[in-house]
Amino acid sequence: MVVRVLKTTLGPMIRPQTREDRNIRRLLLHTALFGVVQGGIITFLPVLLARMGASATAVSMLTSLPALLTIAFAIPSGSIVARWTHPGLMSARCFYILRLSYPLIAAAALLDPRIAPWAIVAIWGLTAIPGALGNTAFYDVLAESVPATRRAAINGVRWALLFLISGGSVSLFGQLLDRVEWPANYLILIGISFVLGMASIYIYSRLEIPPRPVRPTIRERGDWRTRLGNLLIPFRARSGFGAFSIVTLAMRIGFFLPAGLFSLFLVNTLRVSDAWIGGRTTIESIAMTAGYFFWGRMANRAGKRRMLALLGLAVGLNYVFVSMATTERLYLMYFGALLSGFFVSAGDVSLFEWLLEIMPEDDRPRYVAMNTLLMNLVAFFAPIAGAAIAEAAGIRTVYWLSAISMVTCTVLALALIRPAHHPPRTVG
Repeated sequence: MVVRVLKTTLGPMIRPQTREDRNIRRLLLHTALFGVVQGGIITFLPVLLARMGASATAVSMLTSLPALLTIAFAIPSGSIVARWTHPGLMSARCFYILRLSYPLIAAAALLDPRIAPWAIVAIWGLTAIPGALGNTAFYDVLAESVPATRRAAINGVRWALLFLISGGSVSLFGQLLDRVEWPANYLILIGISFVLGMASIYIYSRLEIPPRPVRPTIRERGDWRTRLGNLLIPFRARSGFGAFSIVTLAMRIGFFLPAGLFSLFLVNTLRVSDAWIGGRTTIESIAMTAGYFFWGRMANRAGKRRMLALLGLAVGLNYVFVSMATTERLYLMYFGALLSGFFVSAGDVSLFEWLLEIMPEDDRPRYVAMNTLLMNLVAFFAPIAGAAIAEAAGIRTVYWLSAISMVTCTVLALALIRPAHHPPRTVG
């Protein structure tokens, strides 16, 4: 199956004949380069803070601060992106600005250790502003770059490639960090992430997307109730956005509650090396690569209901393994990495297609903005709550609570999503 997928995907990539094929090639090249960024600064920035002696609150703020700023910009970004005639080019400019934060982070890492972690958190948090605009436009960019009939398969290959490259990069970067002295090791890692990150955005900016017609902007008038009603249109449109939001709420609490604690757990509790962290992440990435190939091909047959239910069970079991891991039982971390890696990919494929399915073509930015707002509300509050629970009851307790949240996601998916041959149930 993998060989057939590669043949049908890489053939047009090597010899593109149409605009669609050229776009697929550029998307895959962009994804491959971003895989190095994912395996570099994105993976090891929390580890860097943990090595600096940062508190659980500081590491959690690495997730919570960008989420807070995204909350503030989510709704305005929907209105701004809706006025872009060329969302691909405009979002590329936003991503260029985001990448410029990497050299600033490298400089901040050289400051006094009492100041450096918070300076890094502040810089990383500010990336949420261009990120909110760029990510809101990305759904439009992908929808216009690849036809719906091929999107699930291409996304499966794209995500598989991302985690294949990032997994290999994490392993190599882990060896680099162990063998090269501080601060050269992290400066090299950040430098590579910056150069290849800028190259990936250049390729992304060359996607061939026709200009889209922009509806005239009508200035909203009326009291706050009218404005709030307009904001909540996705929930009133009977499109299924309510069910989507409820299922993803439980899932996101499960993901974000321990978001700032994993690096601290590895460094301070299990006392593993950067090379070990790289090795475990590589195993997880290999499982994700296999998962994206599999679920990208199986998405239409398996359906989002079954895929999201399996995601909740698998990730919940992974959290149980993490909570039971000790220095003598590190093998549990490997089991969890394989399990979560393979089934997280099922969630990514199904959620992306589900969101595109429920969004009206002419109102995507509004729906994406609302989804971004809801996600980042959880991304802000959940890590802070997780850090507080960890201080009071320990990190392992946080992972047990996260496991319960993921099982709740499974129950909600089975209750709120009808099987594929039925019309979707509407909530909200």
